[in-house]
Amino acid sequence: MLAAAGRVFAAKGYDGTKIMDIVRESGLSSGAVYGRFESKDELLLAAVLAEVEQNSLTSRFSEQPVAEMLAESSRADQPLDDQEAMHLEAFIAARREPALARAIAEMRRRWRVTIAAPLIERASADGSASPDADFDSLVYLMQTLHLGLLVQRGAGQHAPDGEAWQRFIEHLLRSMAHPTVPAET
Repeated sequence: MLAAAGRVFAAKGYDGTKIMDIVRESGLSSGAVYGRFESKDELLLAAVLAEVEQNSLTSRFSEQPVAEMLAESSRADQPLDDQEAMHLEAFIAARREPALARAIAEMRRRWRVTIAAPLIERASADGSASPDADFDSLVYLMQTLHLGLLVQRGAGQHAPDGEAWQRFIEHLLRSMAHPTVPAET
């Protein structure tokens, strides 16, 4: 049911999605959907949270250096996949739906624990980020970059040349790992 909801939200957007669209896509009865979810907000939240939980496994076991992984994920020139489109739709709809905004805060809390923390630990271990860097600031930067990249790709905008972009991201991470200290005058 959550996968079907993700596909419908991705295709029709939050405002364009009706619960009956999800019922049809899932092949379940309307009673099965309404028995589990009281609203479209709850269904979108559950679908987004399921996606966060699923992605945490791939993030934790990736052997790629963090800088390379960030650069690669940000230069994709293909359209958003269903999960990415659903994620973007959730943020757009949250501007008008307070319950959805609260749901996104919960999603971000889970993302912080399941995805961001392991990535930042890896970045500290591989020298990409300073071990004494402010964790909350790094998480906020990662979330902001991720959302910004979804918006860019959703609007059909492409990242610069792949190699140049990867060098830029690696340079940015290195500068955070080893910040320059201004010379005393």
